[in-house]
Amino acid sequence: MVPPLKPALLIFASISWTWLNPQLSSLDHRQHELHAQLAKLPALPAPQPQEHAGFHSGLAPQADSVRWVQIDLGSEYPLDTVIVIPAMLGVAEAYGFPKRFRIDASNDPLFAESDTLLDQNVLDALPSLAPWCVAAKNIKARHIRFTATKLAAQPHQTKRFIFCLGELLVFSHGRNVALHAQVLAPNSVETLPTWSPRHLVDGAYALGLPVHPDEINSNGWHSGISSTAETTKWVQADLVAPRDIQEIRLIPAHPRDYPERFGFGFPRRFKVEADGKTIFDSSEFSNPGDTPVAFPTPGLHAQTIRCTAKQLWERSGDFVYALAELQAFDAGKNIALDAVITSSDDTITPSWSRAGLIDGRSSSGVLLDEASWLADLSQRRQFTDELAALETLRITALSIAKRRAAWLASAVFCLGIVIAWLAVQRSRRSRRREMESLRHRISRDLHDEIGSHLGSIRLMSELALRDGSASDSLEEIHRLAGEAAESMRGIIWLVREGDSPLLASLVEAMRQSADALMKGINWHLEATHDNSATASLEFHRQVFLLFREAAHNITRHAHAAQVRIEAQWKAKHFHLLIEDDGCGFDAAVVTAGNGLANLQHRATVLGGTLQITSRPGSGTCITLEADFS
Repeated sequence: MVPPLKPALLIFASISWTWLNPQLSSLDHRQHELHAQLAKLPALPAPQPQEHAGFHSGLAPQADSVRWVQIDLGSEYPLDTVIVIPAMLGVAEAYGFPKRFRIDASNDPLFAESDTLLDQNVLDALPSLAPWCVAAKNIKARHIRFTATKLAAQPHQTKRFIFCLGELLVFSHGRNVALHAQVLAPNSVETLPTWSPRHLVDGAYALGLPVHPDEINSNGWHSGISSTAETTKWVQADLVAPRDIQEIRLIPAHPRDYPERFGFGFPRRFKVEADGKTIFDSSEFSNPGDTPVAFPTPGLHAQTIRCTAKQLWERSGDFVYALAELQAFDAGKNIALDAVITSSDDTITPSWSRAGLIDGRSSSGVLLDEASWLADLSQRRQFTDELAALETLRITALSIAKRRAAWLASAVFCLGIVIAWLAVQRSRRSRRREMESLRHRISRDLHDEIGSHLGSIRLMSELALRDGSASDSLEEIHRLAGEAAESMRGIIWLVREGDSPLLASLVEAMRQSADALMKGINWHLEATHDNSATASLEFHRQVFLLFREAAHNITRHAHAAQVRIEAQWKAKHFHLLIEDDGCGFDAAVVTAGNGLANLQHRATVLGGTLQITSRPGSGTCITLEADFS
């Protein structure tokens, strides 16, 4: 593991992680697609508590124990979809849903031959109340079996395993043909009213009504108010003509002004009739909450449907009968929407009316096709599960990108160290070459300055010994020796000052040189008092030697009495002025022997400009302008 390099990682703060791991781009794109598709699907409704929780298997000692439950549809049907809804008990989460399972369809009750509709035995199913919708592809079958191959741990138990289902629906031509079908479960628990194999196909599940919510205030139909529960009230739907009716469905009311009262007005005892024929007659019926109450009526041909309450629902000290919707289905289509409603009595308000019983709405919104709605919720579950898997993959991919970023930061850091080291080495080599060059230049200066003077001294001494007239020669030797000593002091000063001497040191060297070279001349030097500015050693050398050349020329040729020297520097610019009141000269006819060519050469080396102004009898003014670093 590469240690975190926070300073180095800041370099990559503005770089997209997808650049470091392209897999992130495809994951992000798929997540965006899934979120867009989820926005088009209905939201998973708030789960509704049910007295009938569903089917509960027997206990098993191990998770890999196999348990199954199957239903008999009564006859062979061409299957559209099989839908499994998890059970809920107490809390709003799936209870006992198996982690791995299989769904099969067959015409053989022993399943010697069968078609597998879904095999969820590779990965564990994620816990969710959302349904599992399986396309049957028009397979014809009579029996549906759900086999759990990896059970769920019983809550608060470590060695007891179960599987539970809330509802099993089988749709054929838009109708749930599994409603109230026979259930076979060789190993099950029956603890009424909560758990029973019969509850697997009773039409009651925790997802509530298939509704698209809206803000329209229409609750359904409401009877007159009674002071006693034992009062008979009825409501009847008259179809336009006798029709085939395969299912009758009652939708409980749930008014917006009674948000906590599920199954508002649903009778405790009631009877359903079609053209006077009894379809259903209850002795005691549990409140269905927000679950449709459906009655299969295959082969029924009728024109009127009457629902009679024999024991009313208690409201608040009084008793009423209310329904949100009455539906009658033929080939998956609600044929009650154009019926005529009559009733024993009514309570008519802006939100309650006879028309509200057949307007295609529940109390909270438009009623949807149950199979399509459950299929959409199943699609939502698949998308949500895929998003969870993608998020896991994204965390891994992001971790890889971060590791690559750390490695890249380390590489950049090491590369920076190498580059810095190479730069230092290059600077040292450059400095060594510069110092070598400087040594060669100083060697030339020693040869030119000191060697020339010493040669002259030797020649003068030989002449003095040969001629016997030593007075003039000794005076000349004295002068040459003084100049040689001064040249030596200047060269020693250059060597001693280091790489970037202060310009104030240059002025001091010029002052000492002027004092040694211009004896007998009244000279004055003015300089800038900035003691912090520095310049390269080469700059000092060229300026100093230029100044000495000029001072030497003044001493030898100008016959001056006064010399003014001015040295100023500001913003990396150096200004030097040397002005005398000597005899001057005509610059147009002067020869290089007077050192003017040397002055011009040194100004060129400095990258500056040299101006010499002189006329015979009017003195000379030398001005140097140069930049330094």
